[in-house]
Amino acid sequence: MTKQLKLFWVAFSISFVGALPIGTLNTSIANFALNNDVAGAAWFAFAAILVEVVIVRIGLVVVDHLVRLKKLFKILSIVFCIAILMLAYKTLWAAFHMHNFRDVLPFAGINPFYSGLLLSLLNPLHLPFWMGWTAVLKNRKVLSNETRDYNIFIIAIGTGTLLSFIIYGVVGNYLMNILKAQHNLINWILGLTLLMTGLVQAYKLIAAQIQLNRNQMKKSAQILLVFLATLVIGLASCTPRYKPRLSSQQGINFKTISLADAQALAKAENKPLFVFAHASWCPTCKQMEQEVLIKQELGKAYNPSLVNVAIDIDSGDGKKLKEQYPIRATPTLFFFNADGSLAKKLEGFTTADFLLAEKGTLTKQ
Repeated sequence: MTKQLKLFWVAFSISFVGALPIGTLNTSIANFALNNDVAGAAWFAFAAILVEVVIVRIGLVVVDHLVRLKKLFKILSIVFCIAILMLAYKTLWAAFHMHNFRDVLPFAGINPFYSGLLLSLLNPLHLPFWMGWTAVLKNRKVLSNETRDYNIFIIAIGTGTLLSFIIYGVVGNYLMNILKAQHNLINWILGLTLLMTGLVQAYKLIAAQIQLNRNQMKKSAQILLVFLATLVIGLASCTPRYKPRLSSQQGINFKTISLADAQALAKAENKPLFVFAHASWCPTCKQMEQEVLIKQELGKAYNPSLVNVAIDIDSGDGKKLKEQYPIRATPTLFFFNADGSLAKKLEGFTTADFLLAEKGTLTKQ
């Protein structure tokens, strides 16, 4: 692999992976695509990528004129390390407390090009993110100060971001539902990856500063790995587990019976069956329970007319349910007719209005 091809691949990979987590930019792309506004999605993406590459290109020029080179890159490496560790802390904190992504689409009503410009300009991470990676890549001699390398670097960044936008535009709602449903797992993976990256970077900076020999570096690396393993085990052991409220004073009351008993009861009472398939590690399930399932209008509509049951997909009943009806995301909401046939399956976060509408279609049968 040539030096330029390696540079392109590394920068492309960083840009692509960095643009994949759900945010306002890629959510806006998906929103345009879901509304069949391909031109709007294209103009939005063009504007957002244009801002990103211009900011990075200006940053590269400024860096080159400020100093040559080592002291500044050392400072940037330290800043990058601190930023990565802070981001790791925030991500792990969100994972531990099962905080979830919320859809926010600012500037949705204005021209797509201007909307892309504004949202990308307001992104505070463009410059520190890419300047940090610039410092790392230059220290590893992947990126040089040549204009040709800078141009390849910029093209790779734009291409990586573009590919992530295309993916969101093509798979749109399905991808967002999957990512939202598994957002807590993604937070853990991303947080631990960022933590590892930040600690490794900090270790290299400290080792270079105090000039450790090879044996000392090996020993300290082993200590770092033991620390990380202990941290992961500790966090996993004390992560709160979600369990839905099976009874509510005003919302949907879930019966504390098995799935088979719920199906038999629905058949005996000639009622549709509503199954809330959740997981203890799912923040979207928790969000639905706290924001949707407790609503009084849902309780009034569902409790007298349907048999309602909540099933943990990791339980015995949940595994049986998954064998019969594949579950790709959590929560998954099943609506069965009184005769046991599947009427509807919904994946991901579902609003109260949609649940009310769905209940209406069931009771008409």
